[in-house]
Amino acid sequence: MKASINSLHHQITDWLRETDFYKQEIMILEKRLEEVASKNSSQEVLAQVEHFQNKFILNKEQLDILSHDLGKEETNVEAKAKLSPEHTHEKFIPTLDKMQERIKSFTSGFADIRFELNTFLSKTL
Repeated sequence: MKASINSLHHQITDWLRETDFYKQEIMILEKRLEEVASKNSSQEVLAQVEHFQNKFILNKEQLDILSHDLGKEETNVEAKAKLSPEHTHEKFIPTLDKMQERIKSFTSGFADIRFELNTFLSKTL
């Protein structure tokens, strides 16, 4: 499938905003975990807190990799735009299907973690 340089630029920009959103979301969820850890000293609760902290560490790493790869794609799109500025609205560049699948996969996994965390928090708080 083909896309225009302009549409790919907008798509990448949206994905970068989305990665920023998830980075902020992780910070908020980590603060909620800190509250739980400070109010509960049972080993079971602390083990669950550590479990979620580890998941957030992995998610932050994934977001960093996604952000880096999106930055590279943005650079490629900008280079193509400079080569043919009069054709930025024509559909002649392959779409970023693999990147879209990576974003969808991350989003789905993060939703699962958030649901699991909220279930934990509802039992703990």
